Amino acid sequence: MKWLQTYHRPILCTEYMARGNGSTFQGILPLAKKYHVAAYNWGLVAGKTQTYFPWDSWQKPYTDHAPAQWHHDIFQMDGTPYNAQETGFLKTILKGQ
Repeated sequence: MKWLQTYHRPILCTEYMARGNGSTFQGILPLAKKYHVAAYNWGLVAGKTQTYFPWDSWQKPYTDHAPAQWHHDIFQMDGTPYNAQETGFLKTILKGQ
């Protein structure tokens, strides 16, 4: 991030969320905030885009169940959070506290 800031241009990170690889909102967003980097999340609600499936779903399709650990998405189709602790963190960091 520091290296990219030398160009004095806006920075937008579009590939940061991969829970199964240890990349989480709690780990990435504080750094993005510190360095004024916008961060875009691919998934919001588990649904048609299927971004809650991990990368291994190409080799191991999840046809009869959802994966235990979601890849991107934040909410289930009924609006409940995938992880309430995570959505609590998001509310806090988005408020600027």
